[in-house]
Amino acid sequence: HGARLLLAAIAVVALCAPAVAATHPRRSLNLRSDPAQRSLLATFADSSLPTFDGFAAVSLPATEPIRVFDAPKGAATTPKDEAKAKSSGGFFSGWNAHHVGGTLVFISFFAFLLVLIPTVQREKAVYEEAVKPSGETLGAFLNYRFMDWFTSNVYAPSIVLVFLTLTLIVCGAVLYSFLVGGSPSKALWRIFVWSTASPAEGETSGGGRFLGTIVTVCGLIILSLLLGIVSEVFSSKMNEIKTGATRVVEGDHVLILGYTDCTRLLLEELGKARASEGGGVFVILAKEPKDEVEAAVGGDGLNLRGSRLIVRSGSQCSMRDLKKVCAGSAKQIVILADTTAGPEEADARSLRTLVALKTRNWPLSAESRIVVQCCSEPNRTLFKELYGEAGKVEVVIVGDIVAKLMAQSAFQPRLARVFGMMLGFEGDEFYMKEWPELTGRTFREVAFMFQEAVVIGVMSGEKCLVNPDWEYRIKDGDEIIVLAEDDGSYFPNDKPWPSKDDEVPKTPLTTARELAEQSMRGDNAQKVLVLGWNSKVAPLMAALESMVPKGSSLTFYSHREVEDREEEIGKLEAEKGQEYENLTINHKLVEDEKFTSRLALDGLNHTQYDTIFVLAEEEKSKSEADERTMAALIQMKWIAAGSQEARTFQPVIETCEDATAEHLECCGFTNYVHSNSLVSMALAAVTEDPSVNMIYANFMSGLENTFEFRRYSDFLKGEVRLPTKISFWQAAYHASIIGQVIVVAWTEADKDGQLHFVMNPKDKLTPRLWTADDRLVVIRRLRDV
Repeated sequence: HGARLLLAAIAVVALCAPAVAATHPRRSLNLRSDPAQRSLLATFADSSLPTFDGFAAVSLPATEPIRVFDAPKGAATTPKDEAKAKSSGGFFSGWNAHHVGGTLVFISFFAFLLVLIPTVQREKAVYEEAVKPSGETLGAFLNYRFMDWFTSNVYAPSIVLVFLTLTLIVCGAVLYSFLVGGSPSKALWRIFVWSTASPAEGETSGGGRFLGTIVTVCGLIILSLLLGIVSEVFSSKMNEIKTGATRVVEGDHVLILGYTDCTRLLLEELGKARASEGGGVFVILAKEPKDEVEAAVGGDGLNLRGSRLIVRSGSQCSMRDLKKVCAGSAKQIVILADTTAGPEEADARSLRTLVALKTRNWPLSAESRIVVQCCSEPNRTLFKELYGEAGKVEVVIVGDIVAKLMAQSAFQPRLARVFGMMLGFEGDEFYMKEWPELTGRTFREVAFMFQEAVVIGVMSGEKCLVNPDWEYRIKDGDEIIVLAEDDGSYFPNDKPWPSKDDEVPKTPLTTARELAEQSMRGDNAQKVLVLGWNSKVAPLMAALESMVPKGSSLTFYSHREVEDREEEIGKLEAEKGQEYENLTINHKLVEDEKFTSRLALDGLNHTQYDTIFVLAEEEKSKSEADERTMAALIQMKWIAAGSQEARTFQPVIETCEDATAEHLECCGFTNYVHSNSLVSMALAAVTEDPSVNMIYANFMSGLENTFEFRRYSDFLKGEVRLPTKISFWQAAYHASIIGQVIVVAWTEADKDGQLHFVMNPKDKLTPRLWTADDRLVVIRRLRDV
């Protein structure tokens, strides 16, 4: 504030000086038209001397008398001059182009300063709060912030050039006025002339003008040399910036180590999570060149919702490169698995990165977290325990989640899409909060006290209880896990629903045993076909082994050599410690270039299979993998159309790109899993809240709970008619009476009559029309079986 006041005072003095000088009365002397005197005065008038014996000399045309004005030392010499002086005493009277131009220059300069000083103060506050604890200097932070702004703002060079020019001529004009004298506005012109290397200005003699010309040419040569040096330094600095070699000086940022096909989607999900906070800072350290990563990530309208993205090139295992991206002051660090390598090799690289971070105990803050994308289940414990500090590392095995969702989607189509609704930050998401007023209440009571949320469990200390017993009583310190739109959008009611017995219709209901038997796959052996081969084969086989009855078969159709496939399956069985008992493994080999061949696919007889999976080829790019998938599906659909088999061709499809989903819908395929999207959403959710990892693990383990689609008629006795209207809480209450079943979503029809799933309906009390086509999404406890 003191600096602003001082600047304001200087600005007032500088702006008022030309006006005050212009309002002073002046007296004039008429000199004789003697040629000698006129020549003498003209010489002084044209010279660089500002005064002559206390008088300011001004040359006029030969037909006019020469007038010499002095400084305001007294009144005018005649009554007429006094009257004229008094009549011209206004503040703006006597101003000319010099005064107006000078005033505008001073205003522009001080406007720049009044913007610059608060900006520097704000940056210093950010430095004190987030960056200073890491040991960085204020100068390094300001230099980094200036470079970041200079390269990201297209108008930055023009702004800097204008500011430097204004600083030069304004400071020079002020010094000129103090040292030599004269109006500051007139001094601006003099300084500007000097700055353009024009010393011959004002010279009348031939020799002086010749010398001035020589000096000007020499000055231009020297200036050219200086500009060349500056240009070289500037180009070198710009090259460092473009190649990602400069340091990042940030604090509380999200550091992403590695670049994969999931990076762009991960950034968008993190941007959604930080949108309510005004945005965040995301830093990527990748081995690929900076411009390539920026082009791949930033293309096609990347929307970070107010967040900033910074990319640097380097090795995620190098201490120098990790220091370059401020790993020590990061709030979260995400280690992405290298999708170009095998599972074990990718985990080995992630392991080395984790060791590099542990060497310096990065990140330094006790609240910071490291999220590691693991590819192999046996390595989970190693990643967790390697760092040493409990709770510092969260391990996410997203490939397992995708594979298990694909396996479940074979029996419950579109399940992956509903699960993705819970993973993302759009719509409803998981929140955990302690409510002291609910202590002592049962879980059943709590589940029907939040009208704007769906209660799914309790976080008790370090233990995550998803769908606990209905009679579990809330203890001190317990956090209620809910699905809600926002952290502040839900509050408990005073009493649980229903407050009256007549609010729930008396309906004969099925039993937990009968409900569980409805979910069993039956005793008929299943024939399963898998097109393609990637890292999800292992968890997919494990999930299918637990879902299908004994005697089922699993056939792989791939260009991968059969010996390599059998060797990999043998390793998987060794890791599990048991052989696959329910599945018989078969192989079909096809040449890579004939994978989508009509002749090769026709020989599969795919219409005889109960379930078909199509996996994306990880050896190819996202676009190539989806092109291959689409071509194979269209060929198979054409073959199925001409077959005598009555089975519906609706395979479970793994996609890599967003646009592929729309293409599949156009061709009639609705049961697809966007693997990259699920990976990104899971990593982003765990990055923002590590506790969510335990919820996902509970859902996908298949040991405690299962995620299912249900008809409302599944809850009713066989002879009971389906009601025409029902509310969300009525359906949820009936499900809770049967057993440990939580309803989290249901279907609603849009204006075109198409059904779509709605997570956590906000109106849970008003009955709505219900049809036989409507579905409920439930979490069912398996231990009631």
